[in-house]
Amino acid sequence: MTKTTPNYFLYLSIIWILCIIIINPIGDFPLNDDWSYAHNAKALALENKIVFHDWGAMTLIVHTIWGALFCKLFGFSFTVLRASTLVLGWGTLLVTFLYFKEGGMKKKYAFWGTLLFAINPFFLENAFTYMTEIPFLFFFLSAALFFQKSINGKNGFNLIYATLFSILATLIRQPGVLIPVAFFFIHIIKNKPSLKTVIQAVTPAISTLLSLTLFVKWRATNFGLSENFGQAKQLINNITRGKFVSSLQHISYGDFTLWGLFLIPLLVVLVPYFWKNITHTKKIIFIVITLLFCYPFIIIPDKVFLGNTFFNLGMGPIVLPSSSNFSPPQIGENDWKNLYTIGFVAGIFLVKWIFIKTYQLFIFIKNKNENTVNWGSLFALTTAFGYFLFLMLNTYFFDRYSIIAFPFFILLLIPPHTNFDIPNFFKILGIACFAIISIFSISATHDYLSWNRARWDATNYALDELKIPYDQLSGGFEYKKMYNFTSYGPTDWEDMEYWNTSKEQYKLAFSPQCKYNVIKPVPYFRYLPPKQDTMYLLKKEHLSRIDTIFCDVENITDEGKQLFSNHENILLKNAEQRTTNKARSGKYSILSNRSHQYAFTFKLKNAEPCEKIWVSVWRSPSSVYGNAVLVYGHYFFIPSEFKRVAMEGDWGKSTQEFTVPADF
Repeated sequence: MTKTTPNYFLYLSIIWILCIIIINPIGDFPLNDDWSYAHNAKALALENKIVFHDWGAMTLIVHTIWGALFCKLFGFSFTVLRASTLVLGWGTLLVTFLYFKEGGMKKKYAFWGTLLFAINPFFLENAFTYMTEIPFLFFFLSAALFFQKSINGKNGFNLIYATLFSILATLIRQPGVLIPVAFFFIHIIKNKPSLKTVIQAVTPAISTLLSLTLFVKWRATNFGLSENFGQAKQLINNITRGKFVSSLQHISYGDFTLWGLFLIPLLVVLVPYFWKNITHTKKIIFIVITLLFCYPFIIIPDKVFLGNTFFNLGMGPIVLPSSSNFSPPQIGENDWKNLYTIGFVAGIFLVKWIFIKTYQLFIFIKNKNENTVNWGSLFALTTAFGYFLFLMLNTYFFDRYSIIAFPFFILLLIPPHTNFDIPNFFKILGIACFAIISIFSISATHDYLSWNRARWDATNYALDELKIPYDQLSGGFEYKKMYNFTSYGPTDWEDMEYWNTSKEQYKLAFSPQCKYNVIKPVPYFRYLPPKQDTMYLLKKEHLSRIDTIFCDVENITDEGKQLFSNHENILLKNAEQRTTNKARSGKYSILSNRSHQYAFTFKLKNAEPCEKIWVSVWRSPSSVYGNAVLVYGHYFFIPSEFKRVAMEGDWGKSTQEFTVPADF
């Protein structure tokens, strides 16, 4: 009987379609930064005009053309733009599978490696937006595929295709130049020195860099460059200003924690392979080197690897307020620390594997034994290293940027041209980790679109049904950017003197908010955990100042223990700390020190949740800050610090605003 070869392309396509059905990409609303990219695509599709919004730091032109093409065919909407990205997401998976095979993986490992890449939350979420990550990945990995074919000695037009895809990737995001640069080093190392070798190695890199240079000059001449447009001189300046070292100390920690966390299914099944195929001496050496390398990072705060997209029990960015820990849902602080620890340990294991692979590859190259060198692994290592350097030089940490390196780490880690036995325990553990990441990624991406869909339903109701002027609604980051206005006033308790007069009298939130009335609840369903939740359209309550308590420290009760205020029934304690040594006005002040930490203490009657409290006090020396403390039984609430608002000699006037918590 002939054994049927699995159709992995078909399997990947079916899985991708199922993800689309489960998550549901439909909805005419922006996500994250794609409102700015949509601005470019809309102008090209509807007005046949090329424009570049000032927000983007990337080249973008190919991304704009791709989105505009879909809008020409199907009309402009964010759903159509999202569909354009989903098509490239599907293409990226197929290209990744081919790249893994060309890089030396067995077909079944290439399939599972591609699936591991597909269920990465950064890949999946960005595939359901009009962000640049997925289009860039498609062209970047396509270039890697054809460069790998050329490295493997397959002639023809592979080098031409690779160069073309490199240029297209670079005209979406500037780091596209890294792939031909990586090829340059591999081609020079692999082949005998000759003029032909040098020309073949350098032509793709020069062509890509020249295309980027010409584009930047054309854009600068005709449209100007945005203030934050990424250029090589900025990366060079970051080295001279010491930012590179700072990034190595902090951002590298975050990147490797994320890489380790979402590569856990692969790292787990590699444990027995490492144990069997590495000598005991080398095991000890690599473990010691890895621990010494990673030790300085242990002291870094455990939330440093967050940034923009990965948010606790969901995906974001989360741009609306909430007074609840359950909407959007969050895991507890201890569970979060455990998750961070798992990611950090996995990151250490990943670093160890990179050291091992680097050592093995350079030993093979040194011995000039070309038959034992896996050039696919070396190409992946060089590309990943180049991208890591870019992340360190770029200095801006967005967690979603880490996605570009994932496929190259997968190819680097999986042993090439071989089947390797996985003990049942590690196989089950790896499958369990794979399932957990899959459930999280699919559910979190679904929920991200679901609550945004409800958010924009509430927005449209406010603008279209209630006829609320657009600048009176605080609708979150994308809303303000879409309508091109900044915040006019507080949506929380800051600057309360402007509460009643600020323009933004309405806002959207995940939960009811203090001193806001619910205008319209909009239900939506979430998967993580399964529950119907609600998005709220809220309106401010009008606030009026009712009670003002004033004390000048001049008058005390007969027993000398309490201070009189402007209210006969409100007395302030700690009169025994009154002193004449220093006073701003009058004769007295209150002395506070370690043994007497509170200057004024009084009891509030009939204080309710959401009650607003405003405190103003003169302090000397002005450099010393204090804090109000709210006490109820055994419960303490310590709000943010005072803000100094005036100076008079050595005295400083400080104010503080806070709210009695809704659940106090």
